[in-house]
Amino acid sequence: MNKKKQVRWSIVAVVLAALSIWTVVQQTRDYSLDDFKNYISNADPVWIVVAVGCMAAYILFEGLGLLSILKAFGYKRSVNKGIIYSAADIYFSAITPSASGGQPASAFFMLSDGVPAAVSAVALLLNLVMYTASIMTIGIIAIIIRPELFINFTTFSTVLIVIGYLILGILMILIILLINREDWAHAIGLVFVRLLGKIKFIRNTKYFEDKLEKITAEYRECAEMIDGHRGMLVKCFVFNFLQRTLQIFVSAALFVSGGGALDKVADVWATHAFSVIGSTCIPVPGAMGVIDYLLVDGMKNLMPEDQAVSLELASRGISFYICVLACILIVGFGYFSLNRRIKLLKSEDDD
Repeated sequence: MNKKKQVRWSIVAVVLAALSIWTVVQQTRDYSLDDFKNYISNADPVWIVVAVGCMAAYILFEGLGLLSILKAFGYKRSVNKGIIYSAADIYFSAITPSASGGQPASAFFMLSDGVPAAVSAVALLLNLVMYTASIMTIGIIAIIIRPELFINFTTFSTVLIVIGYLILGILMILIILLINREDWAHAIGLVFVRLLGKIKFIRNTKYFEDKLEKITAEYRECAEMIDGHRGMLVKCFVFNFLQRTLQIFVSAALFVSGGGALDKVADVWATHAFSVIGSTCIPVPGAMGVIDYLLVDGMKNLMPEDQAVSLELASRGISFYICVLACILIVGFGYFSLNRRIKLLKSEDDD
């Protein structure tokens, strides 16, 4: 992503963040920032530390997932490097639609560390596959442990969540086909592209056919490279599952911090999980606005509405906004270290 696009999407993300917070506050009459201040001031600091720790683990576990793939392909890198790869992915994913900027940013640092382009591409692709699989797994667990909470959402929220489940399910089926039978997946995709072209839903069918061919080729290369490394896939899935589970647990930790009962923790976690599923169906940067609405809608069935708003603001504040700020600092440090290393190499060559 070039610098102009970075600045443009950063501005869009800031505006969306401000609008999201304003919308959440407006969802409850008579709610003010004093209510939020009181909620935070009365919170148990120990559980706030737990919430922040879960946020930090979110960054760490994505890095460990990527490192597990690189190590399997013979490119062992330090944990510090993995954290930089993760931070780049999280930050740029947060400010671009459908998280489109995350992988190129992460690949940039991998390439700078001597990881071949093909390996970095496959590592990021596999990590995305396991990331999707972990969200779907969490969604299934939420349905199993708390099915009654699903029907407590409003009709609009329920529709978003159902669409989210469908999208994730279709994605998983396509991914499995792409890795195991890419010829089937390519044929199915080609039929859909041409059908959409016939009904004039898309104009340039050749562009989408070429894009489909590129995606199929990437997954074919991925399938060839992972042959014999199935154990690595399990490790990567575990890291991604822990990453998403702990990020969602931020809201549960803050719930307890605010005086919530421990026997309600699973309810809060499942409600947050449903909200994450529902937010996947709209390609807004960082799911801002969508997940905020869903969280408040679900949480107000578990607690007074003003507390639901305070919990949502605190949860998103730590799990998303503070997380993104931490990632900016990590990416900045990584970029500074890279430039410094390049300058040192140049000076050694000059000598």
